[in-house]
Amino acid sequence: MEYKRLSENSKKTWFIARAITTIIVSAVLIGGKCFLLSKFKFSGDTEWNLVINIVIAIIIGLLLLNTFIYPKIEYKQWRYMITKDKIEFSEGIYYITTTIVPIVRVQHIKVNQGPINRMYKLADLHIYTAGGSHRIPNIEVEKAEEISSYLKDKIREKVEQNDR
Repeated sequence: MEYKRLSENSKKTWFIARAITTIIVSAVLIGGKCFLLSKFKFSGDTEWNLVINIVIAIIIGLLLLNTFIYPKIEYKQWRYMITKDKIEFSEGIYYITTTIVPIVRVQHIKVNQGPINRMYKLADLHIYTAGGSHRIPNIEVEKAEEISSYLKDKIREKVEQNDR
């Protein structure tokens, strides 16, 4: 078997979600700066003003990087494979992490679809084990439902074998 990629629309959904976050955080930072300068009369102190402006510019710059560049890199790195006995996925930007989940360890599965994903007919597949949870984001809803059904069947088989 070979690895599968996420939907091409993943980049769009990540961009939209991160752009919303960037706008909100930028507005809070700039609004907070204006409030602090007016409340505590730092406006005459150019050193403080410069430091605050530099910190805000760095934060907004990192948010813009996260919004415009990271979705493309993240999409290239994300891949997954589901075989008869394991779920394997690889993700990351700076550090690539490969996770292997034996299907016999899966306890339950959840398909989640937020408002942005719904616009692009995508869903996140959450896989829960005793050791934690794992997520395969932004796959087509039909594919997520297909994988979910497959894993539920495997869980049912495991339970039936244990009951014998």
